[in-house]
Amino acid sequence: MHGRKSVAEEAGPGSLRRVLAGLIAAVALLTGLAATGSPAMAADLPYGPYTCATGFVWREAVPADLVCVTPQVRSQTTTENSLGPSRREPNGGIYGPDTCKQGYVWRETRPSDHVCVPPAGRDQARSDNSNAPWRLADPGATPRGGVSLYTSLDGTGGYLYATGSGLSPNGVVRFYAVGINTVAPYSLGYPLTARADGTLPGWQYIGYAGCRSGQTQPATIVVLDQSSGLVTTAGTTEAFRHCG
Repeated sequence: MHGRKSVAEEAGPGSLRRVLAGLIAAVALLTGLAATGSPAMAADLPYGPYTCATGFVWREAVPADLVCVTPQVRSQTTTENSLGPSRREPNGGIYGPDTCKQGYVWRETRPSDHVCVPPAGRDQARSDNSNAPWRLADPGATPRGGVSLYTSLDGTGGYLYATGSGLSPNGVVRFYAVGINTVAPYSLGYPLTARADGTLPGWQYIGYAGCRSGQTQPATIVVLDQSSGLVTTAGTTEAFRHCG
């Protein structure tokens, strides 16, 4: 066990991490160790898995935009959608027919959102996307997305790795744990960046999960695609209750 822990430690941030990633992928494929647990049931949530926490409502900037925001921001978003066409250059420009007039920028609640807004509107959208996991009634009840999880256990927890697809091109992807008796999603601390094709190739390190006294259930790992604000789950891990 001591030798295995030493290898895992080197698999953290550093040059040897990429070497171990290939070994992890092979082990996961051969032994089926990649976590495939189901997220929490959403049956009791009144509006499905993306039910907002109290005080928040869906933004609805574009179709299927279920990022939770304040009612004020949703009203602002509705106004932006209404005014958006008048803020475009009527004859197009350097960015094609969606080119904004001077003083306006694309809102980018997701990469395809080209509604023209003041810069503060884009800043607001980015902030709301970043806070999406905290504003859901139960982020662990969201459906499985295109990201999968692998856990390399040691004596006091485990090292977590992720791979997947279907993410925003070149977007930041963040990871959180829920179901570990914290008041909010617990950040794993190592965001990744998807490739231009929306993939996370190989098995990439996302953080260490230490055992927690009294933890009796597997934890669910939540994935935030920050460019779109979409929250999904990647499976479960035993690391938080693996105490030797």
